[in-house]
Amino acid sequence: MEQIPLYQHIVNALTAKIESGELQAGDQLPTEAEISKEYNVSRITSKRALTELENAKLIHRVQGKGSFVNAAKAPHRPVSRTSKEILLILPFSHNPGLGDYEKGINEYLATTDYTLNIQSNTIVSQRKLLESALQSTNSGLIFYPVSSISDLGILYQYHLAKYPLVTMDKCIEGIPFLSVVSDNFGGGYQASKHLIENNHKKIAFISSLKVENSSSIRERYFGYLKALYDHSLIDYSVSDLTDRYLTHDNDNGREYYIQFIQSVMAQGITGIVAENDLIAIEIIQISKELGLSVPDDFSVVGFDNIHLAGFVEPKLTTISQDFGRMGYQAAQSLITLIESPNDQPLEHVVVPVQLIERQTVKKL
Repeated sequence: MEQIPLYQHIVNALTAKIESGELQAGDQLPTEAEISKEYNVSRITSKRALTELENAKLIHRVQGKGSFVNAAKAPHRPVSRTSKEILLILPFSHNPGLGDYEKGINEYLATTDYTLNIQSNTIVSQRKLLESALQSTNSGLIFYPVSSISDLGILYQYHLAKYPLVTMDKCIEGIPFLSVVSDNFGGGYQASKHLIENNHKKIAFISSLKVENSSSIRERYFGYLKALYDHSLIDYSVSDLTDRYLTHDNDNGREYYIQFIQSVMAQGITGIVAENDLIAIEIIQISKELGLSVPDDFSVVGFDNIHLAGFVEPKLTTISQDFGRMGYQAAQSLITLIESPNDQPLEHVVVPVQLIERQTVKKL
C-alpha cells in the first residue's frame, strides 16, 4: 500500500534537510538538472519535486536564479483541546479494500464519547494536514505516515507540545511516539520461509520504498534476510538485484517491472517476496503480458491481504495484516494517552500476522 511517487521521495529528502537545519532560510537548492543527476530521475520528476516544495511554502523560486529556502513559520499549539474528535490521517484515499482501519477504530470509539474524522493527504499534503491538526481542538491524532522520515520537524513539535499521537504501520525515526504496527519482521520471515519450504533457493525481495525510509518495509526486509540466513541461502547476486529494485519509479512503472522480471528470469530466481500486495499483483499482470506464468515461471508472495488479493488470477498467496485490530489498538492506546496522560508509558503494540496460502507459490 505504500506506492509513493518518486518525486515524493525527493520532496521528503529535501524537506528533511530543511527541517533539520542542513538547509537554512535563504539557502539555494540544487537545480532541476542537479536533482535529476543526484537522484537518477527525469527532469520532469525533479521539477515536480520542486513544485511540491513551493506549494508547501518551504521554498520560493526566482526566475533565472533558482530555488531558495523560505523562513520557517512554526505553528503553535492551542492551550486546550476542547473537542471530542479524534483525527485519522491516511496517506491514501480511505478504501476498506486496502485495509479497513476505520472499522476497528470506530469499534473502540463506540465504547467512548469520542468521534472520528478521517483525512487523506492525497489532496492536501501530509505536512499541511499535520500543521492544521496541531492548531486544532482535536483531542488526539492517529497517524499513518507516508514514511518514517517525512515531516520530522512538524512531528517533533507534536512531541514537544505533548500532543496525544499514535502512529500506525510505521514508527517515526528519532521521536518516541507510541506506535501500533503489524509483526512486519515475522511476516517477512514467514513469507520467505514458505518459499523455502517449497524448495525455492533463489529468492528476491522487491519494495516500493528504500528500506531506510520506512520502518515497516525495513522490518519485512530484515525478516526476509533472516529466513535466508537461517537456511544458509544468502546469495549476494540476488542481494545486488534486490538493492537495485528497492525504489519504485512511478514515472515509468511498467518499464521498471519489466526490467525486474527480466532480471529474475535471467538469474534463475524462482521466488519473490513483494513488500505489498499491489506490487505482487502488478508483477503477476505484467508477467502475463510477457508470456510468463506465476507460479510456473516463478512464485510470488505478497503482504497485506487486501481485498483484491483473493480475486486476482491466480489468487495471491500473501501475509495477512489484521487492519481492524490495528485500528482498534490504535484507538484504545490514543484514548488512554488522552484520558491518563500521567500514567506509566504505554508499550508499542505489535499485531500478529498470518500466512494465507492461495495459488502463487509452486512446490519445486
